[in-house]
Amino acid sequence: MIATVIAAWLAMAPASAAPSSRVVMKAEGCEGLLPDEVGRVLDLELAMVTTEIRSGPPLEVALRCAGERLTITVLDPLTRKRLERDVPAPAPEPGRERVVALAVSQLFAASWLELLSTTPPPPPPPDEPTPPPEPTAIEAARRVAERSTEPEPAPPRELELLVGVGFRGRALESDGRMAAARSELLLRGWLRSRARASARVGLVALAGWDFGQSTRRLGQVRGHALTAGGGLAWSTRPGATVGLGGHVLLAGGWARVRGLPREPGVPAGLNAGLTAEASTGLGPRVRYGRLRFDLDAEVGAMLRTPVGLVADGPPMTMGGLWAGVVLRLGGSLSPSDAAP
Repeated sequence: MIATVIAAWLAMAPASAAPSSRVVMKAEGCEGLLPDEVGRVLDLELAMVTTEIRSGPPLEVALRCAGERLTITVLDPLTRKRLERDVPAPAPEPGRERVVALAVSQLFAASWLELLSTTPPPPPPPDEPTPPPEPTAIEAARRVAERSTEPEPAPPRELELLVGVGFRGRALESDGRMAAARSELLLRGWLRSRARASARVGLVALAGWDFGQSTRRLGQVRGHALTAGGGLAWSTRPGATVGLGGHVLLAGGWARVRGLPREPGVPAGLNAGLTAEASTGLGPRVRYGRLRFDLDAEVGAMLRTPVGLVADGPPMTMGGLWAGVVLRLGGSLSPSDAAP
């Protein structure tokens, strides 16, 4: 039966080259839907099979929208076979033409699976030579049907480790401002998602050390802060290599501020205690193979830490509002991560 259908298609097709498009698309009542774009995507989906199974007049596809339902009607001019299915209408958002094209291709796949279930023709008698095997329409239909019905795999999780160095201006809202160097270790894991691969959300764990110093006429004030915490990260990549990303973090830790006089007898103090801070950062993201590169502008606030002083200047603290920049360099720990 299948060989008869294929022979009928080939006999009725003209000897000239196949038309430039294998699909004629019409739409009725589907506001905002682009029929030409649906036809172009469907033409690509069916290219392999239609070139192996048939030639001649293109397939005719009609779309009719009514409320929240979309009716798909497919007609083959060669065999006059008519297929029809009702599906939920896709939301009016970018990319719905591809969703409609995939629904039409799955309708074809269901039809081809019916061909696969028919009884194969009996083998030729023993006294007749067996013809050599040739590519058949069934093989082409099987490939497209399996491709259309198999589940789409979820993207793998990815783990990244980066080391950062930077600079922070601390206690910006007070007279006791302090410049501090920053070093940190960041572990970032991206969550599985079936959304666009260029937009991702992940979790972050961060440990850092700040060292600040302010000079006075009679000495210096030095501060240390050790913090650790975590939060959320996000990134988007318009291109294959460069993108934009950021994070929001909460951390706790310990801080110490100490006055160091130059001469004996000058009043100074040493104080230490627990602290916490919140921060956010934004900047470019570069990924090349396993290599990862971040450059973030950051702002945040730390709880008022213990205060240090030298007699001739205002009290110094690492707490309060701060702003800075940090440069991070590292790589992906995922074994499946490939070059861009």
